[in-house]
Amino acid sequence: MMKAVLDCNKISAERAFQNEKMEFVWNSTIEEVLGEANVEGVKIKNLKTGRSTKLPCQGVFFFVGMIPSTHFIKESGIGMDRRGYIPVNDLMETDLEGVYAVGDNRVKYLRQVVSAAGDGATAAVAAERYIEELNAFSTSVLKSDKKVLLLFFNALNNESLEFSTLLEEANQELSEPYKVVKVDTATKKNLAQKYDVKIVPSVVVLDRGQEIKRLDYSMEKEKLNAQLR
Repeated sequence: MMKAVLDCNKISAERAFQNEKMEFVWNSTIEEVLGEANVEGVKIKNLKTGRSTKLPCQGVFFFVGMIPSTHFIKESGIGMDRRGYIPVNDLMETDLEGVYAVGDNRVKYLRQVVSAAGDGATAAVAAERYIEELNAFSTSVLKSDKKVLLLFFNALNNESLEFSTLLEEANQELSEPYKVVKVDTATKKNLAQKYDVKIVPSVVVLDRGQEIKRLDYSMEKEKLNAQLR
């Protein structure tokens, strides 16, 4: 008689077969969970014979496998590992700006409803803040009547902080100062990528949202003044 096969790794299968508390129902699927206030049993249909039977039980745990349902976004540009799971950061952000991944389809240790719910809550708050920041950036930078100095810096880097102070001083000495908007690349990586900023500090000059030039880095106020005029 052919031995039954479990669709899982060999070690787990052997442990399951050796567990006396486990009973297997082969070639079958659950048609219905029975009970009113609580689970009282399940209705099982044999896929070979078509016969349905009732099995008494006090609980049901559904498990549908370990293959992520991400095939439909393979050409979207969202990064995935070799199995199809989506890597995210602590905010549930994928490597595609404005796109989040939660639940069992993302790279994670525990795949359960409780962890998926936590993922969803995190992503919801992160997405809300992302939209707010996007709207604020559009209003204060892209739609600004004044020319904008978009300063990319790192708040933990002393050189960045010193340059930021120097740039603001040089700007204030102009007859028509620019609007200075600071972008900390430690928390605004997407903006740095959007403007192709690879080193900090860097300054992108915008006029009504359009880049018109970039300033050469210098810690000499005279050289900054010359570039700003």
